Amino acid sequence: MVSNGLDKVIAEMLTDRAFRTDPVVRKARLADLRKRFADGKLDAGLAQQILQKAHAGYAGAGLFVRSSTNSEDLPNFNGAGIYSTFPNARTDEQILSAVKFVWGSVWNFEAFDARERAGIDHEKVYMGVLIQRGINADAAGVLITGNPFDRTDKDCCYISATKGLGMRVVDGVKIPEQLLMHYETGAVQVLTRSTIDSLLTFDAKGGLKEVAVPEGRSVLTDETVHNLAYAARRIQGIFGKTEQDVEWTIMRGKIFIVQSRPYLRE
Repeated sequence: MVSNGLDKVIAEMLTDRAFRTDPVVRKARLADLRKRFADGKLDAGLAQQILQKAHAGYAGAGLFVRSSTNSEDLPNFNGAGIYSTFPNARTDEQILSAVKFVWGSVWNFEAFDARERAGIDHEKVYMGVLIQRGINADAAGVLITGNPFDRTDKDCCYISATKGLGMRVVDGVKIPEQLLMHYETGAVQVLTRSTIDSLLTFDAKGGLKEVAVPEGRSVLTDETVHNLAYAARRIQGIFGKTEQDVEWTIMRGKIFIVQSRPYLRE
């Protein structure tokens, strides 16, 4: 940030009255700031270390370049979904550009406004970048090791799922498949069938492509729901029985746990 002069841009922006009071101005200024991140020069030594690691351990793999900040999973502030991930980075250029893209997502419009409402100091937000092997999922989603609609129901697991990669589950545009699995009986309760009419999958050149699928088609079998639910119960046990918000994917019938974080109820 210092070597590209972004610290000065941010300091000036945060003291600008129009930026603070006019959402149209704020959205435009934040978009310009993110472009400055994207256009900025990455430290050559750091770039070399990142690429050496990628070449040595993940040659030929599509990598997910993910965000992890100190302004998430806080008391009364979840922060899930407000920062950005770059999926399926394959070339050196894509990997390095993705790092800058994730750094810049500290200044997403939704992220800024969410922190502002929560009283979080924007200049004390720091972005870590996690680079991990991507899973080109046949199905993906999130699960909660409890019932988000009834906090007294401790014998339940909530699962939200879509075909393909899981970005469509959390974008709020269409309805994913939503299920409850009751541990005592093993019963699977269908809350909604998916209205998502396309899936996201890896593009061979990097990034994602969209493929049409029929609406209303069942995403998960009962067997898969049971496997996910019992995996979730084991994960919750690892974290002191604290309710967890878990991201998962399935490829060729195998479950991959991508992330687990404390589930913060409103």
